[in-house]
Amino acid sequence: MTESATRGVKPLQTVREILHPTAVAIVGASGDEQKWGGRLLRYMLRHRHDGPLYPINARATELMGLPAYPSLRDCPGPVDLAILLVPREHVRAAVEDCVAKGVGCALCITAGFAETGPRGRADEEELVSIARAGGVRLIGPNCMGLMNAHHGLCATTGVVMGTIEKLPAGGIGMASQSGALMGAMISRGIDIGAGFSSTVSVGNQADLDLNDFFEYLIDDPKTGVITLYMEGVKDAPRFTALLARAAAAGKPVCIAKSGRSEAGAKAAASHTASLAGAWPAFEATCRRWGVYLFETIYDLLQGALLLQRGKRATSNAVAVFSGSGGGGALLTDGLEAQGLVLPELSEATQQAVAAVLPATHRQLPFDFGMLNHAAPPDPELAGGAIGIALDRALRDPAVGAGILLLTTQPGQERVVEAAVAAADRSGKPLLFVQGAGNHGEVARRMLREAGHGYFDSPHDALAVAAVLAHRTEPEPAAAPGTPVALPAGLPDGFLTEPDARRLIEAAGIPTTPWRFAPDADAAVRASHDLKGPVAVKAVSARIVHKSDVGGVKLNLQGDDAVRAACGDIADSARAAGVDRLDGYLVTEMWRADAELILGVQHDPDFGPFVMVGAGGVLVELMKDVQLAPAPVSHAAALAMLHRLRSLPLLTGYRGRPAADLNAIADVVVRLGELALASHGRLRELDINPLFVAGSRVAAADARATLTS
Repeated sequence: MTESATRGVKPLQTVREILHPTAVAIVGASGDEQKWGGRLLRYMLRHRHDGPLYPINARATELMGLPAYPSLRDCPGPVDLAILLVPREHVRAAVEDCVAKGVGCALCITAGFAETGPRGRADEEELVSIARAGGVRLIGPNCMGLMNAHHGLCATTGVVMGTIEKLPAGGIGMASQSGALMGAMISRGIDIGAGFSSTVSVGNQADLDLNDFFEYLIDDPKTGVITLYMEGVKDAPRFTALLARAAAAGKPVCIAKSGRSEAGAKAAASHTASLAGAWPAFEATCRRWGVYLFETIYDLLQGALLLQRGKRATSNAVAVFSGSGGGGALLTDGLEAQGLVLPELSEATQQAVAAVLPATHRQLPFDFGMLNHAAPPDPELAGGAIGIALDRALRDPAVGAGILLLTTQPGQERVVEAAVAAADRSGKPLLFVQGAGNHGEVARRMLREAGHGYFDSPHDALAVAAVLAHRTEPEPAAAPGTPVALPAGLPDGFLTEPDARRLIEAAGIPTTPWRFAPDADAAVRASHDLKGPVAVKAVSARIVHKSDVGGVKLNLQGDDAVRAACGDIADSARAAGVDRLDGYLVTEMWRADAELILGVQHDPDFGPFVMVGAGGVLVELMKDVQLAPAPVSHAAALAMLHRLRSLPLLTGYRGRPAADLNAIADVVVRLGELALASHGRLRELDINPLFVAGSRVAAADARATLTS
C-alpha cells in the first residue's frame, strides 16, 4: 500500500503552497554541471530556500555535499515540490513516485509531450490523469521551472541563476508560456535593476495553467505589477474574469503576446501546443480592462518597472530632455510615429526655468548644453540647474511623461543623480535612454541601483512611452439596455437582406426605408411608396456579395428603369449560377456625408464583439476598425469612434457636416445588446454601409449569419 493511500485523500496544494514549499526534491539530480540536473542542484544550493533539499539519483549516495536518494519514496521526510528532470521515458514512473510519496506538486521540466503531436498529447493526458487521481498538482511539462525570490526558491534551470549571487527580489510578478523568455526577462531585469516576486514558466499547461498563476499574482501581497507572456488563451472566460479582478484590485497587468500575425500564430502553436486566439479580439478584451500591451518582453519589463514604482502617464504629451541638441531633435522626430506629441510648456513653467535656461530655449525639447549652471540652486532640489529644469517641466500639467537621452557629455553622473531625484518626486514616468556606449557604464550602475532602469535605444523608450500613454482606464460595465427580442421565424445560416434588416430593426437600429418585392411588378409598385430615386437589389440566400454578381442597381427613377433593373439582376444571377431569386429589395437612395461599417463578430474564445470602422469602399483599403466586447456602454462606444483614424471624416473635415457621434454610438450599443440577446446564435453581422448624414444615421445594407 502506498504512503498516500494510508493517509487517505489529501487536499490539493494551492498555488501559494506550491510557490512556498518547505521540502524540495530534484528527480534526476546530477553531480555533473554540464547536465541540467547538475546545474539545477548547483543553482538551488547557491540560492538556498529554508528547507530540506533532496537530490534523487539511483546511482549516487551523495551529490554536491548532500545525501542523495535512489527515488522519491526513499526521502526521509515529506516532499512538497518535486522537480522532474528525467528522460521522457521515465517521467511517468516519476509521477507515480510523486503519488506514492504524497508530493504536493510535480514540476516537470522534461519536454517531448503535447508540443510534439497527438502521441505526445495522449501521453501528457495520461500523466495528468495519474497525478490528479493521486492528489498531485502538475506544472508543465516542457517548462523551465519557477522562482520565488522572496522565499529563496530557485526551482528553474534558467542559466542566469548561475551568474548571480542573490535572487532579484522585488514587486514584479511573472507568468510565461516560454521558459527561455522567462529567463531572458530575469536576466534583463538584473541588468536594469528590476526585482521580482515570483516568476513561473507554465510550459504546456497540462494541469496548472497560466490563469492559476495569474490569479495567485493578483492576490499576492509581494506582487505590485503582473507581467504575462502569452501565446494562446486557455479558458478565455476565466482569463477575462481575472482581468476584471486585477482592475478592481488596482494592480497593473502588462502583457506581451505572440500570434498577432498568421505566421506568429503558427509559431506559437508549434512551440507549446497552444492555439493563439485572434489578436483583435484579444486586444479589445485587454483594452476594456486597462491592460498594458507591449510588443516585446523587454518593453514589457521596462514598462512594468516604471509601473511598479508607481509611475503613470497622464497624457500622450512627452517632454524630451537631452545633453545633445541633435539627440533631442531626433527623439522629438520619433514622437509622432508612436502617436505621441511634444507638449507646449505654460508661461508659468517657462518663468520657473528662466534662471537656468535662456529665453530661446525655454520650450521643449530641453538641451542641457544650454543650462546656466551658475544659477542659484533650489535648496529643495538636488542637481542644481539640471534638477530645476527637470522638476519644473515634469510638474507642468501639459506634460504626461518624460524621456531623457544621456550622451557622452561630461559629468553624466551629476545628470543621473539630478534626474533620479526629479523622477522620484514626480508621479509621471521619466524614461532614461543610455546613448553613451561604454562611457555610460557608471551611469548605468547608478540607474540600476536606484531601480529606475534604462533603455539602450530611443526607439524602445518611445515604444514603452506610447504604451503607457495610450492605455485606457478599465471601462465600466454597460448598463442593462432595452431587452431585444429576435424576430420569429429567422432561419439558420446566411440571412437574406430583408431578414437581416428585420433583425437589426428589432434592436432599434434605423434602416433606409425599404420594401420587399417578390417580382418585378411588385418592385415597381414598391418604388411608388418610396421617395425619390431607389436602389434595387437581388434577394437570395445563395448570394452573399450582391455587387460582385451584378445584383445591385442604383439611382433608378421611373417604372421602366425599375422593371429593366429587375430583369438585368435576374440575368446576372443566372449567369452566376442562381437560377431563381427570392425576389428584390427596393430601398430609398440616400446622400450620405460618411459611410461606416458596423458589425458583430463571435470569437470562439471570448464570445461576441462589436465592430465599427470606416465603411463603404474604404473598408478593405483603410482597415480602420475598432472592436470591443459586447455589451458596450455608450461611453465605450464613443471612445471607439474617437480611436478611428478616419474620425475627421465624422467631425467636419474640409467643410463636411459634422456627424452626430452620439447617434452612431447608440447604434454600436444596440448591436452589443442584440449580440447578447441572441445567446450565441448570432455568429456574424455586417452593416455596410451605415449612412451618416448629419444627425441622421441609417443602415443601407446588412447581412448576418445565425446558428441554432
